[in-house]
Amino acid sequence: MDKPEAPPLIDSIAARLLRIIFGCYFLVTLVVTVAQLAAEYRHTESRLVREIDAMQHTFGPGIADAMWRYNDDILRGILSGMKELPVVVGIKVENDAGEIVRAVGTIADRRGRKLQADAHGRLGPAVREDGLFEKMFHRVFPIVYLDEAGKAQQIGTWTVYSNQRIVVKQVEYGFFLILVNSVIKTLALWFIFLFVVQHWLGKPLRQLSDFVGRLNIDNLGSNAFVLKDKGRHELHVLAGKLNEMIAKLRTAFAEKVSLNARLQDLNEHLEQRVAERTADLVRDRQELAKANENLANAVETLKLAHEELGRSERLAALGALVAGIAHELNTPIGNSLTVASALAESTSEFAGQFNSGLKKSVVEKFIADTSQAADLLTRNIVRSADLVTSFKQVAVDQTSSQRRGFDLAEVIGENLRALSPMLRKTAFSVDLAIPPGIKLDSYPGPLGQVLMNLINNAVLHGFDGRDHGAITVAASRDGAAMVVMRVSDDGKGIAPEHMHRVFDPFFTTKLGTGGCGLGLSITHNIVTSVLGGKVHVESTVAVGTCFSLVLPLVAPHREDGPTY
Repeated sequence: MDKPEAPPLIDSIAARLLRIIFGCYFLVTLVVTVAQLAAEYRHTESRLVREIDAMQHTFGPGIADAMWRYNDDILRGILSGMKELPVVVGIKVENDAGEIVRAVGTIADRRGRKLQADAHGRLGPAVREDGLFEKMFHRVFPIVYLDEAGKAQQIGTWTVYSNQRIVVKQVEYGFFLILVNSVIKTLALWFIFLFVVQHWLGKPLRQLSDFVGRLNIDNLGSNAFVLKDKGRHELHVLAGKLNEMIAKLRTAFAEKVSLNARLQDLNEHLEQRVAERTADLVRDRQELAKANENLANAVETLKLAHEELGRSERLAALGALVAGIAHELNTPIGNSLTVASALAESTSEFAGQFNSGLKKSVVEKFIADTSQAADLLTRNIVRSADLVTSFKQVAVDQTSSQRRGFDLAEVIGENLRALSPMLRKTAFSVDLAIPPGIKLDSYPGPLGQVLMNLINNAVLHGFDGRDHGAITVAASRDGAAMVVMRVSDDGKGIAPEHMHRVFDPFFTTKLGTGGCGLGLSITHNIVTSVLGGKVHVESTVAVGTCFSLVLPLVAPHREDGPTY
């Protein structure tokens, strides 16, 4: 078996080690060199500042005397001589009013602008030089004159300017020596480390590489590898571990032969076991398919039952509404029948007296009775007509789920009037707090169903066991496109452990005693699916419950009509 040719060595450990060591060394040297250069620069700059400060004692008295005597020639001569000093780029003299009396070289005004003085002392914009070391620094000294009485008077200030280029010129030779010293030390150490690493690390590694290259997977040999190097270091430990690995490989290959024999024996019986397992899987799959079919049938049955219960609850609510309206109509219709019978009897008596002659008192009494009967009939018939009109609108909305534009206060008021016969039998009151003018383009029927469900829920659960209670139906605009309607009661509230389940289908605390667990589930479905809104509930035990409906003023359009 031919051994594959070893790939060429791209990056040796010795070279990588050298790069790492000297990379770190270079960084340290660079930091130290920069620190030395910065320290040398700061030291030179401080020395220049001290030299400038010394000028106060040398030139200060002459400047003060020239200023006191207004001798411009002497002042110009002093400043010109100072300008020749290597540390000075400009000088300016100002009087006690801050006005520049005389200037030479490059100076700065009070706003920091650079100005250049010509040979006659006239100032103009300085020629800006692009460079790293053109930033100016300065020292300001007072001009103090001692009069004959020995009294000191400050008559102005003089400012000496220098810049960073002068500092750099002072230290550039020192910078050069520091850089040359760092480069020579770095190169010398590089060659020393290269020699040491190649000799003490490269040679043993080549021995290890040659030995590993001679190994063959089919013949690991019987001789152990001996590293020919003085002392005992990490590479000797590596050679020992390599010998241990080769010994373990020999043992592993022997075990492999034994395992192959056992594997061949197991393969002879594998086909039979696979066939048996396949038959088991087929049976399991058939049973699973049957179970899935039964589960799908159960889900479909449950869905149909849910829809049927929803329709039953809506029809039951509408039936209760019809019964209440019928009971409410019984009073005005009965009153109308009684008044009509009395009117007929009065008319018959009047007709009998008409044939025998009428008295004025009889005619006046007949007219009064007839007017009173007509008024009673009118009021009772109007009351009946209002009840029928409200019932017609609510009944049509409940059964047709027709979309139309409506005023929220009017629709809720019609539904509450339709519910009044049922509520009048209880000790509970309903207050309406919806301002007129909130216009919706939505489904009034499903909205009425939601209102009926929430009121029935309050009566059945919130006021259970109570002889009083109040329900409030309020609404307000929420921005330009939404309305918030709240149905709240002061009943018992909802237990905290039931809050997360109130909208679940078939969840009720009154199962078997009047509750089916679908009222709030249908309410949630209508609000979210039909009306396009959201419903939230807040409740505190012994304080009350509030259902908040956040509805769009324009309900989303549905091609198949609302279903709930």
